[in-house]
Amino acid sequence: MKDYIKEIVNEKFSLQDSRNRIREYIQKFLFYILYKRKLYKDLVFVGGTALRFLYGIKRFSENLYFSLSYKAKKYDFKNILKIAQEEFIASGYKIEVKYDISKNVHSAFLKFPGLLFEYGLSPHKDEKISIKMEIDTNPPQGGREEVTLYNSIFMFYILHYDLPSLFAGKLHALLCRKYTKGRDWYDLLWYLTTFKELEPNFVMLNNAIGQTREKPLRIDKKNWKDKLRNAIDNFDIKKTKNDVRRFLENRGEIELLTKENLYRLL
Repeated sequence: MKDYIKEIVNEKFSLQDSRNRIREYIQKFLFYILYKRKLYKDLVFVGGTALRFLYGIKRFSENLYFSLSYKAKKYDFKNILKIAQEEFIASGYKIEVKYDISKNVHSAFLKFPGLLFEYGLSPHKDEKISIKMEIDTNPPQGGREEVTLYNSIFMFYILHYDLPSLFAGKLHALLCRKYTKGRDWYDLLWYLTTFKELEPNFVMLNNAIGQTREKPLRIDKKNWKDKLRNAIDNFDIKKTKNDVRRFLENRGEIELLTKENLYRLL
């Protein structure tokens, strides 16, 4: 399976695009492992990478975000990482795993040394390509779970939130994140142009806000767009573009990410 990377690396792609594609291949292989070893049923796929896998958003992602399913029975993060490491090694990869389970959000970096050098994408033998995996073990209540059969290189089931719940997670990030993350704003642009009548799962959104904000903030059908407009007023468009540019399939789309377009779409 590792040999498939030879087909990903192509002279027509930029160095950054090739790195993005290799990382995404590794992400898909990790999902296949979760499915094959019957671990996926405990992990609800969320975030921007979920939008790419499930709905085809045209941006790459570094990280895999999950929420612990309300049906989870035997969740063990260290065991998940152990199994993933064994499977990657059996498939010919060198892999290093570092994890942190001291907080509600369990996190791990899976690093692959030598991979970029092996395929001519780095002059440094020790340079590592990595993916970050995060699992929220205390997710906000109200998310609605679905299962999708996914087929791209590998075929597997993905447990994920429905679209309104995924949208709620994105709005929570936009309204409550304490720093500018350009990928969030690109994702908002994508949501507003792709699903024009979509509204967030308000139950989940308000529960998420209640977990992270000291001052109460109630979001409903009447005010959610106004709250977003206030957030648009205050974010840094230059930082936003610098953050997201390298992840876009079509770099030209960066010119469409403007405050004026977001206001207009709302």
